[in-house]
Amino acid sequence: MKTNVPSDPPADASRLREQGLKTSSGSGLASYRRFLLPIDFSEHSKKTIEHAIQLATLTGAGIIVCHVFQIPDYPAAFYQGLYTEHELVKSHVEMAKREANTQLATITEQIAAIGLKAESILRVGNPFEEIVNAARDLDVDLIVIGSHGYRGLERLLLGSTAERVVQYAKCPVLVVKDMARQV
Repeated sequence: MKTNVPSDPPADASRLREQGLKTSSGSGLASYRRFLLPIDFSEHSKKTIEHAIQLATLTGAGIIVCHVFQIPDYPAAFYQGLYTEHELVKSHVEMAKREANTQLATITEQIAAIGLKAESILRVGNPFEEIVNAARDLDVDLIVIGSHGYRGLERLLLGSTAERVVQYAKCPVLVVKDMARQV
């Protein structure tokens, strides 16, 4: 799936940037300079990207777009004792990583075309752990993450990456809810 980034910042962005984003104490500008933007290439990622762009436009922050590739479990490979040694599994993983890097590059280029500093990273592992570790390793000021709003059995089975990031991250986290799922 291709994720498109809006071509223009919000209409009132330049006015807001000039006024500045005040901190809660009113002592000056918010000090957000580097955002981590974890995305999963879902439809909701588009909204999360929009929020990050708007906030980065206001604060002058750069955006690090991050995707965490979680190596899928292939039951047949475990059964046969092959797991990652199996060439078919390796080729599927490499193809998925190439595809993710291509999508990340496209999103990063679209953000940079708006005039914001943007870079991308692809990490492999457990999503919430890799997001928290990337935020620490890259010394980001804010994580902007989407939440799909799973409830009940979906949440039990799929978990909540955003919830775990909020719990374990050492920096502030902005959660962009999927309002379509909240109804």
